[in-house]
Amino acid sequence: MTDTPYFCSLVIPTKNGGELWKRVVAGFQKQARWNEVEFLIVDSGSTDDTIETARAAGAKVFTIPPSEFNHGATRDFAISQASTDCIVLTVQDAIPNDPHMIEKLVAALDDKMVAGVYGRQIPQPDADVVTARNLNAHFTARLKREVRSLRSPEAFEAMTPVERYTLCNFDNVCSALRKSIWENDKFGRINFGEDIDWAERVLKRGYKIVYEPASAVIHSHDRPLSYEYKRTYVCHRKLYMQYELDLSPTILKAIEGFVFWTLGDLMYIARVEKRWREKIDLMLKMPVLNFLRAAATYLAVRDEKAGKIKKVEGV
Repeated sequence: MTDTPYFCSLVIPTKNGGELWKRVVAGFQKQARWNEVEFLIVDSGSTDDTIETARAAGAKVFTIPPSEFNHGATRDFAISQASTDCIVLTVQDAIPNDPHMIEKLVAALDDKMVAGVYGRQIPQPDADVVTARNLNAHFTARLKREVRSLRSPEAFEAMTPVERYTLCNFDNVCSALRKSIWENDKFGRINFGEDIDWAERVLKRGYKIVYEPASAVIHSHDRPLSYEYKRTYVCHRKLYMQYELDLSPTILKAIEGFVFWTLGDLMYIARVEKRWREKIDLMLKMPVLNFLRAAATYLAVRDEKAGKIKKVEGV
């Protein structure tokens, strides 16, 4: 590693970030030590002013064809171009929650046995009530700091699928890692879930993973139904492939899940959402969304078990 004036390198994959990207960049420019942050983006075919916005903030810009984007390999390429050992990873729609977000995140790397650290995600202020509730119930919304490690690779094999998934949870929406460790364990060409895949490997090598809620980004989505289906599908296919986690082992379980989720959502919307138009829109949306999620959860594992090759784009 050559001498560098930076204390960390910020890596972000981009494509048509739009107005939200400008808010993200502005948020990073307000970081307390921004003049000591090396800023790198890898853009995969933006046709708006995403690249210009990054360059105006001092970013080193690398471009690749859209067809070459890969969640693991694209991040590997960007990290390989960084000049520091401390790599901060995030995404083009995650806004830093305060001016010390980067400092709070990378502080965990002071422990040389910490391979990676990830931060908290806070819903956008305009997120609908169901999206906000779901994100606030996720691993990345916890308020308690956690340090995870593994006694041995054999201990991992003795865990249940849910225990394995919980242990290896890691999220590149807001994370930092040590490049010197990454050099021996790159993300690799992985289409989805490169973060949890990497976390499992470094844990098995004896390193630690830290969850640091003091470092947070504002990040949530209002996605089309088609996208939600595809994302649920690739997520649960990955979870079964990596941890043998199957949440809908039978059609009956999938139906039960659909009914349970939908009734819970409708009751929650009726109780929490006060605006009538939004209340009606959500009540019409959730049964369709939950049906698609239940179908995707069930079909993903069936396809993975059968070895079916199914290319899912845009996730």
